[in-house]
Amino acid sequence: RTAHIAIIGLGYVGLPLATAFAKAGFRVTGVDVDRHKVESIGTGRSYIPDVADEDLAPHVRAGRLTATSDYDVLRQMDAIFICVPTPYDAQRAPDLSYIRAASRGIEPRLRPGQLVVLQSTTYPGTTEEIVQPILEQSGLKAGVDFYLAFSPERIDPGNRQWTAYNTPKVVGGITPECTRLAADLLRQMGAPVHPVSSPRAAELTKLLENTFRAVNIALVNELALLAERMGIDFWEVIEAAKTKPFGFMPFYPGPGVGGHCLSPDEYIFLRSENGGLETVPIGDYFQSACAAPDSRLVQAQGTTLVAPADTKVLVFDPVQGKTTFKPLHYVSARPYEGRMVRVVTADGRQLTVTDGHPMITLERGEFVVKRADGLRAGDALVIANDLPNDPTPLSIDLIAELPQSEYDGVRVKPKRETFSTYRAQLVPSLKRHLKYYWDVFRYNAMPLAIYVALEREGAMPIPHQDVLLCTGRGPSYNSIPAVLPLDADFARLLGYYLSEGCLSADRSLRTRFTFNAEERELIADLEAILKRIGLKYSAYKDRRWNAYHIKVSSRLFGVLLRDILQCGTNSYNVQIPPRLMTAHREVRLALLSGLLRGDGNVHHTQEMRSYTKGDKEYTHYINTATVGYFSASPILFQQTVLLLQSLGFVPTFKRDKPQLRLYGAEQLGRLKPLLADVKRRRLEAYEQGRRKRMPTTQSQDHGSFATVQVREVESALPVPTVYSLETDDPHTFVTSYGLAVHNCIPV
Repeated sequence: RTAHIAIIGLGYVGLPLATAFAKAGFRVTGVDVDRHKVESIGTGRSYIPDVADEDLAPHVRAGRLTATSDYDVLRQMDAIFICVPTPYDAQRAPDLSYIRAASRGIEPRLRPGQLVVLQSTTYPGTTEEIVQPILEQSGLKAGVDFYLAFSPERIDPGNRQWTAYNTPKVVGGITPECTRLAADLLRQMGAPVHPVSSPRAAELTKLLENTFRAVNIALVNELALLAERMGIDFWEVIEAAKTKPFGFMPFYPGPGVGGHCLSPDEYIFLRSENGGLETVPIGDYFQSACAAPDSRLVQAQGTTLVAPADTKVLVFDPVQGKTTFKPLHYVSARPYEGRMVRVVTADGRQLTVTDGHPMITLERGEFVVKRADGLRAGDALVIANDLPNDPTPLSIDLIAELPQSEYDGVRVKPKRETFSTYRAQLVPSLKRHLKYYWDVFRYNAMPLAIYVALEREGAMPIPHQDVLLCTGRGPSYNSIPAVLPLDADFARLLGYYLSEGCLSADRSLRTRFTFNAEERELIADLEAILKRIGLKYSAYKDRRWNAYHIKVSSRLFGVLLRDILQCGTNSYNVQIPPRLMTAHREVRLALLSGLLRGDGNVHHTQEMRSYTKGDKEYTHYINTATVGYFSASPILFQQTVLLLQSLGFVPTFKRDKPQLRLYGAEQLGRLKPLLADVKRRRLEAYEQGRRKRMPTTQSQDHGSFATVQVREVESALPVPTVYSLETDDPHTFVTSYGLAVHNCIPV
């Protein structure tokens, strides 16, 4: 066990291999260009679920396993394993650039007697036609001066039964001696080793394994869709087929290697470890999941599967008839050249998917899965009509959430008492941090950084909820409570900001609200909320445009909106903070109130119309009203749809722009108290003039969910890449407009 082993590429293949060799007693050095991975290994923390911290850390502490980005360490190695990825390129050909780069990194550092083993999945001939010529540019000859072999990785991510320690290895060298040496080293991990005659044989072995799996997964998932349409329990079929003792191997529907998927612009709704509900296009989420250091990434047959850590997705549970959060196992992307379809509902919702995407319908009280291209006009699609909510009252602790980069110029001041009350307790610690420590008692304020330092030392007796954070001096002085409750008032303020506000940054952050000067109730409400919080503001009326402007010049308030709550800065990127999407019902109603008072509109028609039919003249009484809402922010629009539906409102939609409408006496009656000024007065006039109660007809309420009818399924423009999810049972998820769909079953 004296050999020193290098592993190039510390991903889902390289890190398990490195850990296995370290466990076998070898010294191992990992080489990776990703500094985050190198730093994580240096602290004994794993970023791959298949390698637990407790499996990694002891080897790091003992010095058996180290990591670096410096290829020069290869000069001292006895064996080098190449474990870099080989994804498909834009032409769907294997991208061997990572293998070439690793080989070029080895070549100038190669020395006689070293063993090089390629483990990356690739096509037959890569070891001898790509790797060998590059390495031989060193002047050394493969099979004579150094040893070269191929041993395919056989990692099955998430499989706890078969790991790097016990999965049999296949290995083929360019000479019998290369094969023998590589096999002897691999046996030290404890798993059986099967030698083959050449690297090409080993490379084709890997392709046979992958092809066998991919073809059977495709078959079983297409049969699963067929079984759904025929009303057959496919799991029962698999269990029955397993009883045949020969000629059958069971495969099960799952994430597979591709599938019936969504357009990148369709939305999913996620719950991270921080809580709340995040709204994000599936294509954007895939990119962020790939970049996350704690995600697990798998390449298979042109599909990239990413297993995000500690993430749940909003799903629809047909058994319970309501939404809930379930673990998200995979999000995937794959090139696609097939047909895309757009499902359009009678109330104007649209969803663009691959033609075979499984959609959830309700037929005679039973949930039925149908292909998207198999939907017919009148089929009832399920929409989520509630949201799981967090009953615990919410608050924002600015001290805990403020980035340290924003500490400069921020002072802490007690709300009621003084620091002098605790002089004897504070002085010993203050002397270590401040030269002129007595200024703390003189001005009853201290720098935020000092407050945090004293708190860490256990020397700060005044808690966060009892202090103010102050910035500026003289006319520019501003203060804000360190702890702010996310109550109904604050939620309504956020609604005003999302609809009528923006952030500007010149010398400082300034938050601006602009209203029609006639919206007096709305203006008075916002000013009252700002006063209750304790925020200074200025206001002026623009007589030319009949506009009323309110400006809050507090830098910390701007940071709260922009960075902590991530509300956005203008009408194109504003969004509801995720934590408010699952807040208590009262808070969500207040948020909706602010949104509709700002960007909502009320259209009311009350008149008599005359018409002639036959030889007679008739007079028709018309009294109609609708509440509309428009947003230039795509994310905010989708959030508002889900927010409305979670509160029992079911909107209809304009086809060509992000505008929704609400109508019907029952819905408008519940919306009236949320509005103000002329918008509320119009609904009051509608109520007073109503002679009969007209129900909504575009949707059907089923309690915790609703259904809307399909209007048509039309061809959509092709997209180069489609995206899918694999969720926990019941294998569904909620997407754009709150539509519930089935898992993206692979092909």
